[in-house]
Amino acid sequence: MSDLKGNNILEKMMHEAERCLFCFDAPCEKNCPINLPISNFIHMIRNKNFYGAYEKVRESHPMINIAGFICPEEILCQKECIRSKIDSPVKIRELHNFLTLNFVKNQNLSLSPYKYEDVAIVGGGPASLSCTFFLRTLGYKTHIFTEEDIGGIPFTEISNDRLQKEIVKKDIDFIKDNFIYELNIEKVKSIEGLKKDFKAIFIGIGLGDETKLEIPGIDKDGVFYARKILRDLKNGKEISLGNRIGVIGGGNVAFDVANSLKNRFKEKEVFIIYRRGLKDLKCYPEELERAKNLGVNFYFQSSPIEISGDKKVEGLKVSQVSLKESEREKRRSFELIDKSEFIIPLDNIVVAVGQEIEDGIFPEIEKEDGLIKIDENYMTNLEGVFAGGDCINGGQTVTKAASEGKIAAFKIDEFLRRSK
Repeated sequence: MSDLKGNNILEKMMHEAERCLFCFDAPCEKNCPINLPISNFIHMIRNKNFYGAYEKVRESHPMINIAGFICPEEILCQKECIRSKIDSPVKIRELHNFLTLNFVKNQNLSLSPYKYEDVAIVGGGPASLSCTFFLRTLGYKTHIFTEEDIGGIPFTEISNDRLQKEIVKKDIDFIKDNFIYELNIEKVKSIEGLKKDFKAIFIGIGLGDETKLEIPGIDKDGVFYARKILRDLKNGKEISLGNRIGVIGGGNVAFDVANSLKNRFKEKEVFIIYRRGLKDLKCYPEELERAKNLGVNFYFQSSPIEISGDKKVEGLKVSQVSLKESEREKRRSFELIDKSEFIIPLDNIVVAVGQEIEDGIFPEIEKEDGLIKIDENYMTNLEGVFAGGDCINGGQTVTKAASEGKIAAFKIDEFLRRSK
């Protein structure tokens, strides 16, 4: 993203706003998970009502600063921009970021008085904070229960190369100062216990565990899991690694690890090792391009089968795979090729093959495919208990989590008002 606070930026952004076609039933807004009023705020920019445009974005998205830096516009709003049929899509995220970096108004709001019940929010990530934001605007007192301070993955794990803590803190402080009635730093062990004090509960606990890679040698020294590496990098901790680092996985977390390590340790060789092919990657196009530019190397169609070495990692034994199209899955299925094994010499391995809900948490709540099961009203099998975010969708964008928190807030309002 270009410098949005430098010289001549106003002229550039005005030119960009002029490119918007202001489509009826705008496709860009439909493809935004939280339905940001894109054409509306761009129209305000065009009329030089910058503070009004900022307010329009602010009231629609609780985490506008975070979204301005990491929202994958190339697969969301800009993907559907009609302007691309003429030349190229309007740079919606840059216009969004231009507002949040340059036209911030007073962040201490004067909200309407509380008029409804207390609602419990379990978790402190994007879905929970979004639910809190919209419930407070409706007049509810929100009580957050979280094991660590609020912010979730954006604050603790997304690399500083992509998202500085100071940016996250802007959104956290805004929500903390205006929307949270009570913040409790404690782990909730039983939903039934909370139900005694609250008629409605929202669960936004994210995915607390990492998917384990079950191959021989996984317990050797020099093997790490992605979240520890990301947290250490985010906090600037010293990390002792060898010269050749392999990152197993093909999603956004794997690429965030690889890109962050390569950016911090430019002299080291970093490899993405993925069992499928280039077109099967689950990362955002922007992250793939960044990896190429940083000098990350790739082993595609390489399925890990064993970690080699005595007590410490010396390499990763992989088998080559063949890929074929599958009618049941979007990605191609794979089969190991007989007698195709080879060893990739490595000093360290980082496993980044997925996340899952914390094992054994809230047994009273029904799960499906390892995630919390909800109905069309975002309610779980327990009456008055709702859920949203990664714990129901398996891990998607911050804006997707925020949109589910928003929807759940209005569903909670409907439930409580109907229960009267």
